[in-house]
Amino acid sequence: MHPGNASSSRSFEGTTGGAEHFISVEAPGGLDLAQQLDFIERRYAETTQALRLAPETAVFRRVFVSDVINQAAQVHDSGLFAEPASGPVAVSIIQQPPLPGSKIALLAYPIAGDGSIAKRRLSPKHLLVEKSGLAHLCSTRLCAGAYGSSASVVAQTREIFDDLIGTLAGQGGTLRDNCVRTWIYLKDVDVFYQGMVESRGELFARHGLTRDTHYIASTGIEGACAHRYDLVAMDAYSILGLAPRQMSHLNDFDRLCATKEYNVTFERGTRIAYADRSHHFISRTASIDN
Repeated sequence: MHPGNASSSRSFEGTTGGAEHFISVEAPGGLDLAQQLDFIERRYAETTQALRLAPETAVFRRVFVSDVINQAAQVHDSGLFAEPASGPVAVSIIQQPPLPGSKIALLAYPIAGDGSIAKRRLSPKHLLVEKSGLAHLCSTRLCAGAYGSSASVVAQTREIFDDLIGTLAGQGGTLRDNCVRTWIYLKDVDVFYQGMVESRGELFARHGLTRDTHYIASTGIEGACAHRYDLVAMDAYSILGLAPRQMSHLNDFDRLCATKEYNVTFERGTRIAYADRSHHFISRTASIDN
């Protein structure tokens, strides 16, 4: 999105059809939260209409806010979060203040074409999207929902991943074979990142994610959910029904060492290959001069 533009979109359509769209909308500063929410909803609706997207194409939205504790209730009551009649949508709400000073911004991912898309809510935090013989699990707002300050980041990380692991198991999947990407948000990342890394590493080892197998593309970054005492929150994307050769992992050892060399358990990137396209999930790691 260029400065001064309230909304932008990027689209892709493969040789067999099936269009994917990324839509971003940023509210202008100087308005109160209700006005910014209304602006975002209107611009998002205008963009989807211009792209001729039916309401049922909505799959995923991430809403970025500047003060989640005080803003989450209004976002929950808005059209960005509400379940439309056309079917459920996976919605992430995360505190990462938008630039250059607005209270709220939106990233949305609608998909359309090449056959039917069936959406099924497994729980308030897990949405299953069935398309072309695969089931895509969108997991959002995973957090411990802590109500006291005694819960450690180690325990919260374990609880969040256990939620995802249990949901995958209920669909015949595993963390090792089916989880493609995680987005991990830490309150005060400089303080709590190491505890999350240690807890995640122990959990991964128990589930077959090791130096000798593979890890998961991931981002660990400053952010917060709507629970005051939660130190860590997560969104995740998993695919059920993948053939083993469809997933591969991305490295450039001339520029970046493997993360296992400094005891961090994530992949630099993951590639999912389809018949007419590939999806690349990049972990947003820092570039290092060789």
